[in-house]
Amino acid sequence: MSLFVLAVNAEVASAEPVRPSNFESVVRQIEPATPEIQVTVLGGDSYLQVSAEPGTTVQIPGYDGEPYLRIAADGTVEQNRRSPAVILNSGRGSAMGIAGMGGSGGTTTFPERTSSNAPPEWQQVGSGGKVAWHDHRIHWMVSDPPVTDESEVAQDWFLPLVVNDQKVTVTGQLLFKANSLPWAGLLAALTAVVAALLARGGKARLLMLLGAAACAVSLSIGGLFGNPPVAQSSQSLFETWLPVALSATAAVAALVALLAGSLSARLRMFILPLLSVATLAGWVAPRVGLIWMPVVSSVFLGWIERAGTAVVIGIISGVTIAILVRPIPRSYPGLSTDNSDGSQSAIPPRSYT
Repeated sequence: MSLFVLAVNAEVASAEPVRPSNFESVVRQIEPATPEIQVTVLGGDSYLQVSAEPGTTVQIPGYDGEPYLRIAADGTVEQNRRSPAVILNSGRGSAMGIAGMGGSGGTTTFPERTSSNAPPEWQQVGSGGKVAWHDHRIHWMVSDPPVTDESEVAQDWFLPLVVNDQKVTVTGQLLFKANSLPWAGLLAALTAVVAALLARGGKARLLMLLGAAACAVSLSIGGLFGNPPVAQSSQSLFETWLPVALSATAAVAALVALLAGSLSARLRMFILPLLSVATLAGWVAPRVGLIWMPVVSSVFLGWIERAGTAVVIGIISGVTIAILVRPIPRSYPGLSTDNSDGSQSAIPPRSYT
C-alpha cells in the first residue's frame, strides 16, 4: 500500500501515530532564502511538510531524483504513482538497505510499473498547497543508536526542491537527545500508592478508573490532531483509532459499574473494573516511553502528556493492587459482598460503638 500525505485538511483518521522518541529533526536553512515556501518537520523526525503560498509551484524529487511530489500554483497536490519513493515511504523499515540511507540490509519489492526512469503518472492526492510525507532522509535508519557529542547531532540531511523553476536546497540536522529526568515516573509511583489506598472503597475505585479513562480519551483525541494527516497510510483506520477505542471502552466499563446498581457485586467491583484496567493498560503500553524520552509529538504541552500518562499508569497500578488484595470491598452503599444469588453475606456485619 502506498504512503502519501495529503494537505493539512485531509483526514486525520488516516494518520500514522507518532510515538515518543529520542530523535528530533530540525530544519536549519533554506538556500537561497525562499519566502514562498515553509518547510517543517512533523512528529519529531517522522514527516517533512512543505507549505507553498498561492501561485507557487514546488517539485519534490524522490530518492533517485525522479519526480515524486508536486504542488501546483493553484495548491493542487499530486504524487507520481510510479516513483519508488511511494513504496519506500510506506514505513521506516521499507527503505532499509537503500544506498545513502544508512540501511542495514533487507529487500523491498516494487510493482512492475514502478521505476525511477519511467514517465510520471500523476495522481491528485490533496489540495491547499501543503503536503507532508514520511521521509527517510530525516531520521535514523539503523538499529544501533548514534554516537554524538554535546551538540547532539546524529547526522546532517538535505532536501532538494524546485520552487518556481528555481533550485532550492533545504538543509537540516537529526538530533539524538539523551533521556530526560523521569519525574513522571515518580508521579506514577505516588499516584499508585494513593490509588491503592483509596481503591479499597468501591465507589472510589470506580471514580478513579473513570477519571483515568477520561484523561486517556482526551490525550488520545489530542494525539489524532497532533499527528500529521496521511492520505494513504500503512496504518489502518482501526489501528489509528485504537487508542480512542481502548480509552472509551475503559470509561464505559467504569461508568456502567458506577451507575448500574442492579448488577451483582462481583460484576460491579471485580469484572468491570478489571476490564477497565485491562483496556487502559493496552492504551498506555505504547506511551510508556513518555516517562523518560524527551521528544513528544502532541497538540498538548509535553508536560501535560507526561503527567496525564503518569497518572493513568499510577491509577491502574493502584487499582489493580486493590483488586488483587480485596476483589470485592467489604462495604459499599447498596452492595453486599456476595449478593449475586440473593443469599445472606458470609461476612458478618461489623459492630461500631
